[in-house]
Amino acid sequence: MDPLAQLKDIHLPTPVSAWPLSLYWWLVIIVLVLIVGLAIYAVLQYIKKTRLTRLALAELALLQQQGCEVNDLHHLLKRIVLSSFPRETAASLHSDAWLAFLDQQASTNKRVFNAFSNNAAAWTLDLYSAKPNMLAELAHFKTCQDWIKQTPLIPIDCHVNKKIKNKAENSHV
Repeated sequence: MDPLAQLKDIHLPTPVSAWPLSLYWWLVIIVLVLIVGLAIYAVLQYIKKTRLTRLALAELALLQQQGCEVNDLHHLLKRIVLSSFPRETAASLHSDAWLAFLDQQASTNKRVFNAFSNNAAAWTLDLYSAKPNMLAELAHFKTCQDWIKQTPLIPIDCHVNKKIKNKAENSHV
């Protein structure tokens, strides 16, 4: 008789289950969910923050396609400024003060923006005439485009909401 035939089959242990997960896997899952959530939040905040800039650039491109006057560019810039800066600051500005304000808003500590003030004659020549007819040139559109891209444009309602929150927090303290 064969001695190997008397052996019994090998019994394998039951397979290790994936559930319940260990503590470390739960921590990895939680961290990944937090990272994805924060990334989505950051993207949504960026989209909200740059919305006004994208709208302004789109309107500027439309004006450039249609061909417009320099006054139309001033109107566009004034609307942009009034929607992102306090009305008391910008509404009454005109002429050289208006151009200096625009330059100041696009300037940073490292880079000075002075495209409006350097070309003040080109920007104000036709501004106050009874029948403005100076067509905007490519340099005008380029200056406006650079200004819109370099100026941090945040809608005024965001500023108002922050002020209201700050006042509410200060009154409770």
